[in-house]
Amino acid sequence: MPDKPLIFISHITEEAELAQLFKREIERSFLNMVEVFVSSDNASISIGTNWLEQITNGLRTCKAIMIFCSPASIVRPWINFEAGAGWARSIEIVPLCHSGIRPVDLPLPLNLMQGVEAHDQTKITEVFRLIAGKLGSGTPTVDAATLAAEVSKFEQTYSIELKAVGGLRGIQNSWPELIADLKRAGSGRMLTAQGIPEWKVNQVRPALIDLEKNKLLQFSFNANTLAFGGPGSGILGDLAIQTSPDLNTVLQKRF
Repeated sequence: MPDKPLIFISHITEEAELAQLFKREIERSFLNMVEVFVSSDNASISIGTNWLEQITNGLRTCKAIMIFCSPASIVRPWINFEAGAGWARSIEIVPLCHSGIRPVDLPLPLNLMQGVEAHDQTKITEVFRLIAGKLGSGTPTVDAATLAAEVSKFEQTYSIELKAVGGLRGIQNSWPELIADLKRAGSGRMLTAQGIPEWKVNQVRPALIDLEKNKLLQFSFNANTLAFGGPGSGILGDLAIQTSPDLNTVLQKRF
C-alpha cells in the first residue's frame, strides 16, 4: 500500500507529455501530499520492476482514475482495460477529453462517466475539487489558467500529429523509401523524382490526398512516358512533393 493517497493517470504513450502536466500540477497544488501514478513516468514504475504488476497495484489502491481521451487513445485496449478496473472498484473515473474529442463523443462505456474538456479552466478546477474530496482535504489553489494554456498548446501540436500520422503510415507501409526521401528533403524544398511508375504512386495516392486535404503537403504526378517490356513497363512520370513545416516536424519526430 502506498504511504500517500494515490491518483492513477491513464494515458497512451504519445500523450505522456499531457499526463505529466497534470501530474506536476496535482503534486504542486496538494503540496506533495498525494501520489500520482503515471505509467510512462520512471518515478511511478522503477527501472527493473515488473511494469504490469506496478500498474495492477496502482489500479488496486488508487482513489480515483483520470483517463486522457483523444481520437487515438479511445481505441486503445489499455485505456479501456484501466477504465474497466476502476469501474469494477466503483471508484471515481474522470475522462479528460482533448485534441478533437468532446465528452459527448466518447464511446461506451466511457460516455457513462462524467467527462470534461482538459483545456477548460472551470473543469480543471472541478477535477481538483473532486480529488480533494477523495482525499478528504480542502480544495487547493490551482493555477488552472496556466495549466489550461499548456494543455491547449499540447493539443495544437498533437492534433496535427493525429492528422499526419495515419497518412504517413500509409506511405511507409507501401513505399518506405519515400518517407526517408521526404525526411531528407525537409520542409520548404520540393522533392522531385523522375521515371516513377504510376502504379507505385497509386499505392500511396490516397494517403497523399488525405495529407493534402489537411494542408500538410502538396503533390503532383505528371505521366509522360509509356514503357514496354520488363519489370519497368507501364506508365511512368514525374512525382513532386512539398511538405509543410508541421508535417516535417512529425516526420522527424515519429518516423
